[in-house]
Amino acid sequence: MENIINYYYDFYPKTINKMYGGFYFENSNSSYLLVELKTNQKYILNIYELLMQNGINNYIIVYNKDNNLVTHHNNKEYILFIINCKASDVLRFDEQFFIPVNYNINWSKMWSERIDYYEIQINELAQDKKLVLHSVYYYIGLAENAVYIAGIYEKNVSGECSIQHYRMHVPVIKGEYYNPNNMLIDVTIRDIAEYIKSSFFLEKRDNNYYVDYIKTLFLTDLTANLLLARLLYPSYYFDLFDEIILNDYSETELLSIIDRQKDYEIFLKQIYMEMSINYKIININWLKKEL
Repeated sequence: MENIINYYYDFYPKTINKMYGGFYFENSNSSYLLVELKTNQKYILNIYELLMQNGINNYIIVYNKDNNLVTHHNNKEYILFIINCKASDVLRFDEQFFIPVNYNINWSKMWSERIDYYEIQINELAQDKKLVLHSVYYYIGLAENAVYIAGIYEKNVSGECSIQHYRMHVPVIKGEYYNPNNMLIDVTIRDIAEYIKSSFFLEKRDNNYYVDYIKTLFLTDLTANLLLARLLYPSYYFDLFDEIILNDYSETELLSIIDRQKDYEIFLKQIYMEMSINYKIININWLKKEL
């Protein structure tokens, strides 16, 4: 990363730290973040343009030496941002933004492909990982429930979309929240679901905290069912699975999730029961069983 920053931007920082979803450094009393693009540059630049149009200018792109927004290096694409906020600060509730976008999604197809991918990874790379083998099919089962719900309800969501985030980790840090490379266009309940899942496993609040929060949301039958699908989809498990398989993380990282498996199941049943009072929620038999 140092070579990219030196050559393409003529910056020579003393230290570069991996944080906020990229490579952070300071230069001349300003803060910068170099990110490797998660998706194609057109998609990211479209999101960036929407942010600028709506006055969300916490991250500003820095042109490289060739006067380009995107830097190409070793078949990868990078963008350098100057950060116009206190990146380490925790985001306040009133600092969240809402930018609606008409968009079509296909969670069911994407999730189905991910399940197929994980099954291949299990057979090829995880046969010596006992904790993974002991737990993974339970979470694949949750994902299959999510696929089923999404396949029914995702067809009419174009008017329910906005700029969302790949992940919402607690606490929500401004440096991650305002990073355009951490954004995508999706149904507006994505951030809510990912925040709840992160909080459940990290903060371990009482279930009523989340139930009461969901009661305050203005949902429709469509978004209520998609919220359930997103809460069912175990992104928290699959993120760690990827790190274990691809980056040699220890299997024991899964214990904090597996140990709360039953607790999360109870939580899902509570959410299902609560939302069923006000919305037409799809029938999932195991969620209807008594707590």
